[in-house]
Amino acid sequence: MKRLFIIALPLLLAIGASAGASAADTPLTGCAAKRDNISTELRLAKEKGYADKITGLQRALDEVNAHCRDDALSQRHQQRIAKAQAKVSQTERSLRLAEEANKEPKKIAKLKGKLQKAQSDLAALQAKQP
Repeated sequence: MKRLFIIALPLLLAIGASAGASAADTPLTGCAAKRDNISTELRLAKEKGYADKITGLQRALDEVNAHCRDDALSQRHQQRIAKAQAKVSQTERSLRLAEEANKEPKKIAKLKGKLQKAQSDLAALQAKQP
């Protein structure tokens, strides 16, 4: 019986998870996602009775409702991506110049690390929805 339970439980959980996933197939983006996140935090703060946090979150929700525009969020996100791309290009150039000038291996290794970080930051921004 215990063995049957061990086998059946993961199957039941998987079925339940796949049924719940259909409602979450369209994740919120932009201002709607901001509103949803703030509303969730506000609900949790109310449940816990954190008066100061409730006040701050309510103010944040009011600001999002009054001023958030999806086109502005998208534009800001594109600016961040452009800035990250410029940083990758600059770091690649610095690395190339250091290698051509036969700089110290320590310096080259440091620049390679900076380049990897800049590339990962850029990839994270590109993967993220505004």
